[in-house]
Amino acid sequence: MSLEQVLEQAASARPGYELAAFREAGLPVYVLTLRVLTLEQKPLGPIEEGVLRAVQAGLSAPEQLTAFLGLSANVLNPVLAGLTTTEQVNYSRAAGEASAKVTLTAKGRTTLVDLSTMRPQERTVRVCFDALTKRLLFVSPEQLYKPREMKELGYVEVPVGQAKRPEVEDISLQEFDRFLQLQRAGLEEKGELLAIRRVERRELHFLGCVMAFYRSHVDRNQVDVAFWREDGPALEHENRFRALGGPELVGAKLLAADKKNAEPVPAVEPEVQTQPEATSGGAAQDQPRGRSGSTDEAEDPDTVQSVLCHQHPELLRRALLKSRKRLLIISPWIRHQVVTWEFMASLDALLRANVTVHIGYGLDEGDVAGRGAPGQSKVAITEKAEKDLKGLAAKYPHFHLVYVGNTHRKLLVSDDEFAVTTSFNWLSFRGDPRDKPRDEYGEMFRKKSQVEKRYKDGLALLEQGYRGASASTGAKQVHAGGRA
Repeated sequence: MSLEQVLEQAASARPGYELAAFREAGLPVYVLTLRVLTLEQKPLGPIEEGVLRAVQAGLSAPEQLTAFLGLSANVLNPVLAGLTTTEQVNYSRAAGEASAKVTLTAKGRTTLVDLSTMRPQERTVRVCFDALTKRLLFVSPEQLYKPREMKELGYVEVPVGQAKRPEVEDISLQEFDRFLQLQRAGLEEKGELLAIRRVERRELHFLGCVMAFYRSHVDRNQVDVAFWREDGPALEHENRFRALGGPELVGAKLLAADKKNAEPVPAVEPEVQTQPEATSGGAAQDQPRGRSGSTDEAEDPDTVQSVLCHQHPELLRRALLKSRKRLLIISPWIRHQVVTWEFMASLDALLRANVTVHIGYGLDEGDVAGRGAPGQSKVAITEKAEKDLKGLAAKYPHFHLVYVGNTHRKLLVSDDEFAVTTSFNWLSFRGDPRDKPRDEYGEMFRKKSQVEKRYKDGLALLEQGYRGASASTGAKQVHAGGRA
């Protein structure tokens, strides 16, 4: 089942909830190397069968067996020792007798009927153990993703929470015995489990799934995390993950519309509508703020505010959560440390709601390298961030990822609500107040005409590139999926 089919089913699977976001992920699975003791049923060898049949016919002295079978004592003695060890024959000397005799045991007679023998054997076996449900998975380790592969694909590793690593006592002997029987299906050799001696090695791998975030229609603070596999919803994993406190570990609270998220940040206050002042002739001197076609571009102190370094991340977060029509971000560099999976989940939710999104980025690498020391050039976008964003661009025609190649502009526009021009690199700097202080400054515009002007300026940059003083300089663009 494709990702689109999974999401189509997941979107309507939970009445009273909406599918707020999703991520391709991996459920944690331990690949265990176990040291086990089994009782193996193996075909009886021709020499062993010949010895048993000769003893059954009445030959009991070793000399008689060597003469009858045409074997030397060097060959026969190890065979007799093995048959004695597995309790197929008794090789002993009674009191008063000059030499030892070989007699057939009850087990030996049964062996002749089945033409097979049972032997205890110690060996290693690899099994897959589900870290959340604490049960064996009847899948091959080759079907799982290694941590390195998860990182390359950009998948989320579902955390194990407080779950402890598996020990021998966590493995069901009944399930493991069933695993051994399935492993031997079609083989002549049969056996049964005697004991699991120890766990020799544990390797954490991941089983591919879709992690879905559901938000309640009634209580917007309630966000559930569910898992979907190719065969449908994994309800047992969901329940176990919730019991371990997993939703908080994967950022479910970030999607909850709690009071904190609902409050506007200090730099984004509701626009105050004022009445136009009349001139001496009674004509309106100024149009109402936000009206289309306004020619007043004066920077009114009520609609232009300063934005300090630590305020920028909250503005970006607000834009990702609250935009309803359009979102534009221009940042010279993009780093996966900022474009995290929480960022991608919020962006995907916007795109699913048909919000038009433009992201422009990129300084020419040669230009950057030429101004610094050798080896200090900065790539415009890290590999993981590029893969994630281009994946969305290929999926949604209204998402436009544009490489400009010559921009140092930093711009954020959300709907008609606000636009921020700044020195803050939106998608490459986290701006955590706990980090070393860094002076970044911007200005936020809230008047509709001001927002619209900066939105159009940003679109012009993405569509045409920056031409500078020479109009003949062509725009340098790379559009993900072939779209501008």
